[in-house]
Amino acid sequence: GIEATARELEAAFARHGISRIKSIGEALDPHRHQAMIEIPTDQAEPGIIVEEMQAGYMMKDRLLRPALVGVAKTAD
Repeated sequence: GIEATARELEAAFARHGISRIKSIGEALDPHRHQAMIEIPTDQAEPGIIVEEMQAGYMMKDRLLRPALVGVAKTAD
């Protein structure tokens, strides 16, 4: 039930040109992402997004909601 509803929602978004912002593994872009926390790690370069707390959305080239993300920093 929930998965079918999610697919319908994604299809409706696609019909209106709304897309989800890709975050994990990308460099932090302050125009599309909002950094909520820095996470010390050796698994990624500093400034790379390692966690997504809330999805962000774009309508064509316009930002609807920034993605709330966790960004890697050097481990102490």
